[in-house]
Amino acid sequence: MTSCSNCGETLAGAFCHACGQKRFVESDRRFGHLLHQFVASATDLDGRFWRTIRALAFQPGLLSREYFDGRRAHWLSPVSLFLAVSVVYFIAPSLGGDLTLQFNQQVSGHIRQLALGPDETLSARQLASTGQFYSSLTGRWIDERVQQRDEAARAASAGGPSQPSVASGTGYSYRDYRLAYDAKANDVSKAMVILHVPIAALALMLMFARQRRYYAEHFVFALHYLAFWMLSLQVVLQIGNLVNLLPAGLHLPDAAYDWLMRTLLPAYAVLAVRRAYSTGWTKAFLAALGLVAAIVLFNLYVYHAVQFIVTFALT
Repeated sequence: MTSCSNCGETLAGAFCHACGQKRFVESDRRFGHLLHQFVASATDLDGRFWRTIRALAFQPGLLSREYFDGRRAHWLSPVSLFLAVSVVYFIAPSLGGDLTLQFNQQVSGHIRQLALGPDETLSARQLASTGQFYSSLTGRWIDERVQQRDEAARAASAGGPSQPSVASGTGYSYRDYRLAYDAKANDVSKAMVILHVPIAALALMLMFARQRRYYAEHFVFALHYLAFWMLSLQVVLQIGNLVNLLPAGLHLPDAAYDWLMRTLLPAYAVLAVRRAYSTGWTKAFLAALGLVAAIVLFNLYVYHAVQFIVTFALT
């Protein structure tokens, strides 16, 4: 009799009745077996990964409803799904959409003018902009950082113990810091997307307090919704890249993609809330409105400030 390599139970067939592992044979040690597993996983359209992605994209709220009802073995776990989509979102060669603010969007018009490139200009409206609500404070941080780095750069270019003296130093400019900030901001923003999840879950818990669900269940719905948010953003961006390969006359304005996302995300929220929470259209619409509002307000008044602080600390 043969024992299971995993749990030691006596095998009576191709699979162990105790742990479910397949009977181990010598050919399982070969590279061909590993390659076969990889190809099978990547092309198995009925596998849990692809099944879960299809449900996320085309059946709003189904994954959350299944989780609420305890039917979980058929799908990827909410955390695994969110992490998988996050990895794709993070490595995708694109900006983070509404979730990312570049340097020019984080500062006042005065600092933006100081950071202009040689061929850039500002309109009167851009110059008069005060930036974000926290820009008056963070602007002083930028002034101090640029001044310190400028002094250090000029001192270094003027010559040290092992450097020849230079008549005029090269210095460090606001534009230098702008370039350094922009190079890091998108990665920081993508890595911090998960901060929206607990806020969205809290909003849902308040709106559906009568259902007496655990906070963790609302958290699961928020994970699914933000996963769709990231996935759809990448799809729309890639569609835009494909359209840009067409003749210039067929290109769409950037505003078209913005409005597509602004229509898609609230509509998906309504459908997902209605199915997951088994509620009527009116309640689903109001709850979806509250959910999107909570995410947007958090994004505007907390997330962008945190994004600036973290990016500033890293640059």
